[in-house]
Amino acid sequence: MKKLVFLFFLLFSGALWCQEESSLLISKNTFSFRDGYLISSPYHSMYDRNGWLWILGENKLSNEYILGEQEIIIQRFDGANFFTLKLPNTYDKKIKGGHFFKHKPHGLYLKLYYQAAREELFYINTETLEISAVEDYNNLNENYLISKAYPAGDFNRIVLTSNDKFYSATLDKLSLRFIDSIPFDKPVAQPILADPITTDNYTLIKLLFQNEGYFLNKEGKFIKKIVETDFEAIDGTHFFPKTIHTSFKVNNAFYAYLDNYENVFKFNKTLKKFIEIPNSSNLLSKNKALEFTPDFKHAFSTEIFSDYTAIELYRFKDFQKELLTKIEIKSFSETAYREFGKDLVVLNGNTLEPYSFIESKIKTFLKGKSIRTIKKLKENKYIVATDAEGFYKIDVKENTEERIKILAHTAELAINYSRDIFIKKDNTFIIGDSENLYTLDSNYEVIQDETVKIRGEEIIKINDTLFTANPRGGISKYSINEKRYTKIANTNAIQVKEFTTDGTRLYGTSSKGIFEYENGTFNTYEFENVETDNLLSINHLEDYGILVSTKFGKIYTFDTRTKKLKLFYEDELNASIVGMVADGTGTLWLNTYAGIVSLELSSKQIIRYTKKDGVYELKGNMFSTYKDEQDGSIFMGSYKGLRYFKPDELVENNIDVQPQFTSISFFNSENDRWEINTSPSFLNNTSEIVLPSEYRRFSATLSVFGQMNTQDIKYRYRLLNSDNNADWFTTYSGKEILFANLAAGTYTLQVETYSASRQKIGETIALKIISKEVFYKTWWFILLLLLFVSISVLYLFYQYKVKQNLFAKNEIALNEAKIKNTMMLEIHHRIKNNLQIVSGLLGLQMAKSSNAELKVKLQDSQSRIESIAGIHNLLYNSNNQDFISVKENIENCVTYYKKLFPINATYHLDIDTSILSINQATPFSLLLNELINNSNKHAFAETEKPAIYIHFEKRDKKYVFEYFDNGNFKNQESQKQAMGMKIIEMMNKQLKGDLRIENTTNFKLTLLFSTNE
Repeated sequence: MKKLVFLFFLLFSGALWCQEESSLLISKNTFSFRDGYLISSPYHSMYDRNGWLWILGENKLSNEYILGEQEIIIQRFDGANFFTLKLPNTYDKKIKGGHFFKHKPHGLYLKLYYQAAREELFYINTETLEISAVEDYNNLNENYLISKAYPAGDFNRIVLTSNDKFYSATLDKLSLRFIDSIPFDKPVAQPILADPITTDNYTLIKLLFQNEGYFLNKEGKFIKKIVETDFEAIDGTHFFPKTIHTSFKVNNAFYAYLDNYENVFKFNKTLKKFIEIPNSSNLLSKNKALEFTPDFKHAFSTEIFSDYTAIELYRFKDFQKELLTKIEIKSFSETAYREFGKDLVVLNGNTLEPYSFIESKIKTFLKGKSIRTIKKLKENKYIVATDAEGFYKIDVKENTEERIKILAHTAELAINYSRDIFIKKDNTFIIGDSENLYTLDSNYEVIQDETVKIRGEEIIKINDTLFTANPRGGISKYSINEKRYTKIANTNAIQVKEFTTDGTRLYGTSSKGIFEYENGTFNTYEFENVETDNLLSINHLEDYGILVSTKFGKIYTFDTRTKKLKLFYEDELNASIVGMVADGTGTLWLNTYAGIVSLELSSKQIIRYTKKDGVYELKGNMFSTYKDEQDGSIFMGSYKGLRYFKPDELVENNIDVQPQFTSISFFNSENDRWEINTSPSFLNNTSEIVLPSEYRRFSATLSVFGQMNTQDIKYRYRLLNSDNNADWFTTYSGKEILFANLAAGTYTLQVETYSASRQKIGETIALKIISKEVFYKTWWFILLLLLFVSISVLYLFYQYKVKQNLFAKNEIALNEAKIKNTMMLEIHHRIKNNLQIVSGLLGLQMAKSSNAELKVKLQDSQSRIESIAGIHNLLYNSNNQDFISVKENIENCVTYYKKLFPINATYHLDIDTSILSINQATPFSLLLNELINNSNKHAFAETEKPAIYIHFEKRDKKYVFEYFDNGNFKNQESQKQAMGMKIIEMMNKQLKGDLRIENTTNFKLTLLFSTNE
């Protein structure tokens, strides 16, 4: 009996479930290399708790056209932008694969598999992006062969195997702690683990190919060995399953499919047994291929065909599944999801395709049918008139549609093009077509004696009077109480498109403009600012008055006092507006030829809902816009169905998503480099950044994490400071916000996010930017500069005064120097003249004397006097009266002796540009005079080619003078020679020099004296 009840429950729940219609909206985007996706061969992908997708794979940029080893990288994806991370150092171990698994509190684990080494485990802190090796795991000895991780409450557990044991351990960031171990019945060479099966209280682990397995409790302890009696078939037999296919949870009980059994097995948590449930083979088609989400509300199946793989997405309720959608992808693709049933990412090669699944809040009933009018029957139930397919009853809660048969004398009556439906207090209906008004009872049967012949389609009720309009012209009224039908005079030329009323007056759009009727009289109004033919829909709304729409997307307010039309709204697409209604908040909802539009007056926010929002048919239909005054829901008819929604649910003001910065890039002065900051810890804790004066530039990227298609999102941003109220700029998902060359100051970057229907998403986010002033524009530098300039001016003024005084003193000194210089020149001139007079007198004396010895002495004296006179002559003829040129002095002396002696001696001069003071020049000249004189007189008697060599240079801090000739030197010198040598010695002492004479065959003298006097 229990089994029959169980089966009845399943079938009943399936019947209810099948009545629901999926309104899933699917959007897909594609990313590749040009979008920043660098991975060419993905290994694995997984979402972290912050909403980032982590992808492990081969770098497309590494040896793209070379077969062989590829660089392995990690990329993070925020839904719009990609950011690359390098793997930790693997010390040249060749990676062949890898996968992620989650750390329960936070973070991810990454397991890398190597070609010729044991796998390694790494912990990724998803807040800081630090990747660290789990040394406790990596340093395990080689006895541990295989491992599988599984979640257990708030902990990460891991099961390991050796050749003879199971081991249970817990992972916590970088630590691995063993909990328990238990031996196999017999050693196993390759103890490969099957995927763990986890229930609320237990985890079942087993070897893939051997009959070895255990139950673990929540604490990770081995509590029970798995044996054949733990698996019981319908016929009472027991077996040890080779494969546990799919486990899932229904009503707090776990079920699984085992081996090739068609029925499902229920897990008895008390007995820790799996028991086959009879007659459950058809509960889930393709059941063994299903993979469930942790909450067991959604699942997917994969089926590989020849050239593609089909992924079917399901929603589950009890034991029944509803197919949400089917996606065809390339075979051997990687998949990942953040919240299954709401998103899916497919990775294949260098292509990443995110899918977004959003439950539409706009339902569509009576698809394919042209809708005319709607009226409420009772809670959640409505009657709908179509153009040519009769009447229907819909239930918006149960999502059911039921065609209404209208009977007249037991025969079905076809009533089409009914413009309105009126429900009387006695639950009878008044409906009409172009020729008759019908009254129906509650069973939709025509009350024959209340049928009235009319000529008209458009119809409206004011109090107990129905007004009808003939599309070919003419307006009539019908009194319900009096059952009297009369035509309003003089209206034959008026063709009414649509009626409305404020409760007392009747208004309409017509071929003559706006029609207005009250108490038996009417008027029509045409306008200069609107062509009459363009008038379309009309409605009276409490908050707006009389609104009139046109074929070209304009809405006007009709002033009942001035009888003028004033422009109220203009559709940006110029789409015809065929219906207008206001919700409880005063927001105006428009049924247009380009979807549904909401207009919120206070914020001037305009939102358009189209097919991507669940609007089945964009082109609206006239006369078919209706608001339920009790619950506020709105119906808008189209040529292909009836759109139904609740405004407070449709408006996404409370979207549970928030835009976030996913990268902030700027120049970090402390690290002296440009940094791209993408770690959540930085982004979540940074409210301001500082830009150095030399690099005032920054950029940022954004994304929205949640049930949103990022490609339907756009951002607007502005950079504010105290000096201006900047304009907003628009950017799109995946684009970078960049500012460069900012002036110094404090700014605030404000960013707002909007959906494709122009609804604001989340709150405005802000980032403070401090742009540093260049140092020479800072106040302290300007103050220092002013102080420096002031001090400099004062100092310069002081120096000017000092220089003025010095200038005056210098003028006096220069004048005195000029006088002294003139006097010195005169003195040198007179000394030279006097010496020449003396020399001349000596010459006269020599000429008159007949004593040869006297002549020689007089000649020696004359040459000495000429040497001294030559010095004064040089001083007189130079600009410097203190120093003379050595070269010029020696050359003058040589010239003199060439004239004095008939010996044709050759002079070899090697003299630098040294100068001597007069105190040194005089004794040096006398010394040189004696040397040349001695050489000419005594050295060349037996020399055929006499030569004299003179060398003078400044060497370090000494003057070096070298003199030698090629004559014959004799030791037996005369008295004259002794006198010359005495003069040379005397001059050497005066010069304070170091004199050396080499007197071998030739004569050579070397004199060194100081450059300082």
